[in-house]
Amino acid sequence: MNKKVCVVGLGYVGLPLAALCAIKGYQVVGLDNNQMVVEKINYGHSHIRDTEVERLVSDAHLTNNLSATTRVEDISSCTHYLICVPTPVDENHDPDLTPLYSAIDAIAPFVKKNDLVVLESTVFPGTCEQEVIPRLDAYTNMKAGVDYHIAHCPERVNPGDPFWTSENIPRVVGATSEEGVIKAASFYNSIMGGGVFDVREIKSGFNPKFSVDEGGGLKVSQVPLGSVTKMRSIRDAEAVKAMENTVRDVNIAFVNELAKISEVLGLDVVDIIDGMATKPFGKGPFYPGVGVGGHCIAVDPEWLKAASKKAGYMPEMIQLARSTNNGMPNYTVTLLQNLLNECELPLKGTNVLVLGVAYKKNVDDPRESPFYEVKDLLEFKGAIVDIYDSWIAAENTVQSLQEGLQKAKALLIVTEHTDLIRELKNFNLSQLPLKVIVDGRNCLNANTVTNQGVLYSGIGRN
Repeated sequence: MNKKVCVVGLGYVGLPLAALCAIKGYQVVGLDNNQMVVEKINYGHSHIRDTEVERLVSDAHLTNNLSATTRVEDISSCTHYLICVPTPVDENHDPDLTPLYSAIDAIAPFVKKNDLVVLESTVFPGTCEQEVIPRLDAYTNMKAGVDYHIAHCPERVNPGDPFWTSENIPRVVGATSEEGVIKAASFYNSIMGGGVFDVREIKSGFNPKFSVDEGGGLKVSQVPLGSVTKMRSIRDAEAVKAMENTVRDVNIAFVNELAKISEVLGLDVVDIIDGMATKPFGKGPFYPGVGVGGHCIAVDPEWLKAASKKAGYMPEMIQLARSTNNGMPNYTVTLLQNLLNECELPLKGTNVLVLGVAYKKNVDDPRESPFYEVKDLLEFKGAIVDIYDSWIAAENTVQSLQEGLQKAKALLIVTEHTDLIRELKNFNLSQLPLKVIVDGRNCLNANTVTNQGVLYSGIGRN
């Protein structure tokens, strides 16, 4: 195999992708600006706490096909450039293209005739044509789609998921030319092992079908695991990621609203959603919570909204969903304040233990986590805040869950890490100073908590 792959950005997206390419026989150079990350990878260790990623990196190290570097000159002989850098939003929720510009400028001196450049980072539709291609064309003095190829294959990493991994998640690709999309689809097919399908087949009803087998495992029919779908255009491929996460954001916002309705009507929204989930079609289920985070649901809708506004249309549903989900940390802190009032305790001066920093359970990723707004609101209202996360130590103010519970009058759950909740359930709450629990992830049994003399509130639960 004479193709050499460069992966720019060795985070949650780039690292498993680089490792997978190496395992499949490609020579891979991973480019990252963090020396610590580079050194760990070169020793065969993942800087990301994730069982599947750790396995992939270990397996890739055994092949001697993967090397990491901070030196751009080390990528000079590559033929495939996969860009996997963050695409965040700024303090005004506007897209920040700075990391993408930096990545393009890093690879531009080395892009040669017939090379393939693939953007995996999430962007708004039109970014490749309006931002990436002009920048690369100007530097290389070549023309995209003719001399070299630009494609977009939006990442679909789901951290902490033991089933859907970089090896089997179906992917879509789009490019600026037919040759480019075939080249990109063939490359991804070579590392993922699935078939390549034309988007027209999908439109005619060739859709993935999921079912549970007799042993409880997930079966996928029609579209094989790891299949790659060719899109009509590069803009369609860009829109796939932005829109699929916007759909999730809107649905989560709606169930968060249902949670608020359930609160005032004396209902249990989780029981209701579980009941709705028994219908075998036309639903999620989605569940409410303290807020959404991560680099997808909390960010991708902002990119889609920005593109829509630029084109002259203000997407009101997206704006409302963002507003609803962004308001959940404040709603959750208000629940805590109300519960404390029932105990005749003020929030100001009360010891509150915040459980969890990560944006979702069983990952060590704090990006866009609702934790930060919860913490700021509690401190603004005068609470004495302690923090504990078993996966992320940087924000911890106590060394253990037990230490935090020995001081806390109130507990607010932001992240339901499996190990953390299991440990919490082993405590006899009646022997602690704890008076109230606000369950921001609806992960505890309300009766179990109240039977131990502690007031309980979930999100939309009574």
